[in-house]
Amino acid sequence: MKFIYHIHDQCCRHASNTLEDVVNLALQEKYYELFFTEHIPLDDNLYLVRPTRNEIKNLRKRIDQINRKYQGKLKIHFGFETEYSKWNKVYFDHFAKNSLGDYFIFGNHYIGDLWKSNPRLVMEEARTISDLDEYYENAVLAMKSGLFSLYAHPDIWLQAYRKWDDKAKWLTKQIIQLSIKYKVPLGFNANGLHQIRDNYNYPSKLFWNEVAKSKAIVIIEADAHDIFTLRKNWLEKAKNEAMKYGLVKNLVDKIDIKYFR
Repeated sequence: MKFIYHIHDQCCRHASNTLEDVVNLALQEKYYELFFTEHIPLDDNLYLVRPTRNEIKNLRKRIDQINRKYQGKLKIHFGFETEYSKWNKVYFDHFAKNSLGDYFIFGNHYIGDLWKSNPRLVMEEARTISDLDEYYENAVLAMKSGLFSLYAHPDIWLQAYRKWDDKAKWLTKQIIQLSIKYKVPLGFNANGLHQIRDNYNYPSKLFWNEVAKSKAIVIIEADAHDIFTLRKNWLEKAKNEAMKYGLVKNLVDKIDIKYFR
């Protein structure tokens, strides 16, 4: 594992590792390239637990300094993990063209309008068929936009829905088809492995068993909020788990990034 995807910094307000922690570990583990994807800042929405614009500017400045310091030894790329929905599509389109980040990955954490006080967290509150329909609508819009290089934790909705019924099977099938059609790899989430394991907590065996029957491309994503999820032994654990779910032919070590510039 030389290319590590989906990394956060302490500035996101729900991570403990700092950029410097990540760099020190990366040099120790001999990683070659790191792909930071911080949560996208939203004006006046700190209750959604994400960084401010000024914190993003500071993070990008520090990343640029580290790239100069370790040139030839380590390369850090910087982009955003972001939502995308009918409510806020214009903002995300604009942000992609005018931000300090160079690429997007799709992390659809909320359903509802993010600029109102009542968006609902997918992993905790997506419990109804209509919730899954909205989640799917957002995924379609995101994939059609052409902005995204990775579909992060695509099974996160199962953690709240907690049923493997016809609707869950349908949504799983649709996500797989979107991934293949728009050539956006699916992220098998190493961070989720720290949870109590069952069929619904992500990474969900039910979901990934279906992916394994397809030609969808899958990458192990660290989703690092704590330094331990970046350790090579933890990422190997995630890879072994993915292989148990049948993803041997789906897994790749590196994906193409759709840079904005």
